[in-house]
Amino acid sequence: MRKSANTDKGALRQIARAIVDRPLKDSTLAEYKRVADRIGDLSWYEYAINHHLTKRSAVVARYAWRRATAQRLLNVLSAIDREDDPDEKRKLRDKMELHGRNLQTSQPSYEPFTANKTKKQSKRASLKGLPSDWRAQLFLSLKPSDQLKAAVLILSGCRPAELKMGVCVQRDGEAFNFKIQGAKVSELTGAGQPERMLRIKAEPILGKVINDHLLEMISAHGDEITIQDADPNRAFEKRLSRAGQKAGLSKVSPYSLRHQFSADLKGEAEPDQVSLALGHVSVKSRKHYGHANQRRSTTGGVLLSVEASRELRGVASKYDHATYTPSSDFLTP
Repeated sequence: MRKSANTDKGALRQIARAIVDRPLKDSTLAEYKRVADRIGDLSWYEYAINHHLTKRSAVVARYAWRRATAQRLLNVLSAIDREDDPDEKRKLRDKMELHGRNLQTSQPSYEPFTANKTKKQSKRASLKGLPSDWRAQLFLSLKPSDQLKAAVLILSGCRPAELKMGVCVQRDGEAFNFKIQGAKVSELTGAGQPERMLRIKAEPILGKVINDHLLEMISAHGDEITIQDADPNRAFEKRLSRAGQKAGLSKVSPYSLRHQFSADLKGEAEPDQVSLALGHVSVKSRKHYGHANQRRSTTGGVLLSVEASRELRGVASKYDHATYTPSSDFLTP
């Protein structure tokens, strides 16, 4: 009698091999492994439920679990071929059937749990009550060795993690160009901008005196410098927060600067430009960063241009952001 697909070694090997041999990028394989290690012995669905995953993260968990299960099945099939002891072989066949069922059984549909969901305290709340020139006050309260790092956060709205990777800054006449490598990027989900470039006018944000000082500092480095937060244990971020407290700017953090940057742009730029400048791919993400009514720069002209390496997801925009291809070359004046 012919064995069913659930117990036929050849059929199961073919199913598992098709999954494992699927060509994937090294970065995708590495992310699958990280997720599979976190899932452990659970099913992807149990893991998603227990950890309240978003729908997109659950999709990644499912793919990672499926590939890991297929690899386990191949390992068991190889062990069966080598095993001579009948009892051990029987145990291995039980494992084989379990993994085979997992791969062939229709998986449940996952919907994120939203009932009784408490609203997260938004970091943009830290902008409440701050004076219009609070960023200039913060800049001046810092030690000179920290000022350039703070200027990158202030003027580009980059994430602290992106500053740790290094941000290339170039003087472009009276403006600044920023080349930022994205910190929240996934090859699996297509999330995040791997690279973006911003042309920023600093004077509306920091005033003429600080603007001229920054232009001179960049010129002193040949008009181009890579600025990086190499401090361990978030030491720079802590110093920045302490400097804010001493200047009477309570609850200010590096992310306050990102929210303020977004709020300024929302008061003057196209919505899609705001998303690209923040390093987002999803147009929904920008809603979590600053409100237009929190804008502190009133003269306009902060964002002169922005380019990013991925198109925005789920929107047809008049703003052409799909033509930029990341390269090692920086913007030229």
